[in-house]
Amino acid sequence: MKETRPEEAPGPEEAAARAAEEERARRIEVEFLEGVRARLPSHPAVVESLGCLYTEMGRYQDGLRADREMVKMTPDSPNAWYNLACSLSLTGQADDAFAALEKAIGLGYDDAEWMQDDDDFEPIKKDPRFVRLLAQLLARKA
Repeated sequence: MKETRPEEAPGPEEAAARAAEEERARRIEVEFLEGVRARLPSHPAVVESLGCLYTEMGRYQDGLRADREMVKMTPDSPNAWYNLACSLSLTGQADDAFAALEKAIGLGYDDAEWMQDDDDFEPIKKDPRFVRLLAQLLARKA
């Protein structure tokens, strides 16, 4: 692996340009997927992708709407419920987030490491309910 010397590290201008380009790419992807969704409104992969992109862009209410739709389309999907829990957490709806997370776990969601590191749960990670659910998942793996 090549070692990066400090003079080769990207400067603030390059980092800002890279971030702006990534944001532009996300906007283009959202526009494309919204066009596909206009033609295929009930296609789960399109709705799920939009939900993820909206959340990445900080459009939490749009992400929440997409995640609620996903749960209606695929009510037995642990990932749909997990994503809904993330959106509910990000929009300050802790009680509903825990209910969705419990549903996800009940349906088979089992990635404790991902859940523990998921920034979407920062608003609720200190809540004893989060600690309990995480412990439940870790115990399952043991």
